[in-house]
Amino acid sequence: MAIAVVMAVGAVRYSDTKEAINRIALDARKTADAWSKEITKEEIKKVIQSKSRNSKAARRLEDHFNRLSRYEPQLAHGYIFGAELKNGTDTRFVAASTDLADAAEKNGLETGDFYTQPANIANVIEEMKKKKTTIISKPYSDDYGTWLTVVKPYLDENGEVFAYYGIDYDVKPYMDDQRKVLLMTGGILLVLLLAVIFLVM
Repeated sequence: MAIAVVMAVGAVRYSDTKEAINRIALDARKTADAWSKEITKEEIKKVIQSKSRNSKAARRLEDHFNRLSRYEPQLAHGYIFGAELKNGTDTRFVAASTDLADAAEKNGLETGDFYTQPANIANVIEEMKKKKTTIISKPYSDDYGTWLTVVKPYLDENGEVFAYYGIDYDVKPYMDDQRKVLLMTGGILLVLLLAVIFLVM
């Protein structure tokens, strides 16, 4: 009976955490849909062509992402990349908030340069290009945290995806909760099983 209760409580807690991540994914899609409408394909093309962070179009895009960070504080990052997938993983950096763009420059990544995406995000971008619609990644971890990424495509005059609007949500607290629930439930079950074995013997 005790084992069944522990398993039921663990399952409910795990389900609640998973539901919270699903709600974040839904909110992330709505955020990307709403904010990306402020940016035109022409502006993105101008920045890609100029490869200059100081151009009028680039400054407007940077200001856009500064406002996104200010009004949507639950977001970790917002940005625009080209959708080329050079060498299968590399996309062209177009625009981001001032903080993120400054950090990129310090690491040698300037407007128009190619950035190597993690393999799982490259797969998400590839799926977005094929389906030509917004795609949401599964939670994933890197050296900087645990994220949920949303990518929304921009199509050119030929109907092909040439760039995308991306946002990252920090879901580390939720994933940590899931791990804690699994560890706690597993630990309690182990203790109970050992107790049952001891009593039977």
